[in-house]
Amino acid sequence: MTTYILLLRGINVGKANRLPMATLKAVLEQLGAQQVRTLLNSGNAVFNLPASPGCDLLGDQIAAALLAETGLDLHCIVKTATDLQAAAAAVDTEVMTGSNEPDPSRFLLGFCRDPQTLTQFASTAAPLPATGSKLQIGEYALYLYCTEGINQCPIANLLVSKKWRLITARNLATVQKILAML
Repeated sequence: MTTYILLLRGINVGKANRLPMATLKAVLEQLGAQQVRTLLNSGNAVFNLPASPGCDLLGDQIAAALLAETGLDLHCIVKTATDLQAAAAAVDTEVMTGSNEPDPSRFLLGFCRDPQTLTQFASTAAPLPATGSKLQIGEYALYLYCTEGINQCPIANLLVSKKWRLITARNLATVQKILAML
C-alpha cells in the first residue's frame, strides 16, 4: 500500500472551477483509492492505493476521471508521501528566511511533474525584482519566501499566472497540515 498526495491547482478560487471535496473524494474512491482524506477546500487529498502505475500516470487517470465527472479540465500533481516529506525536509527555512521560525503563510513550496519546469520558472523569474524574496529550486520542489507577503511578491505573482499552470504551490502551513495527515 502506497500513500499519495494529490495537489490540484486553481480550484474553488472565487466562483471558477468549483469542486466540492466530497466529489473529489468520490472520484478518487471510484479509482480504487482508500482512506481518502481532503484538506481545506483547495484540492489537497491524501489517499492510499494498493498498486499504482506511477505518479504521473495516476495524475492523468485522476484528471480524466474529474473531467468526466465534473467537466473540469485540471492538471493533477500526484506525489508519494515519501516525496512530499523529502520536499519539506530539503529546504533550510532558516537560510531561506533568516529566521528559525518563519511565517509559514509567506513560504511557498511549488510542485510539478517535471523538474525541468521548475528550472525554466527560475530562469523566467530571475530578472524580476526580488523585493526581499528568496527563490530556491530543489530536487523535489521550488521554495519561495515572500518577506512582504505573497500578494506583494512579483515572483509569487508570476508563479500563479496561467503560463505556469503546470506548477501548483502550497504555503508551508498547508504542507505541514498535509504531512500531519500521513
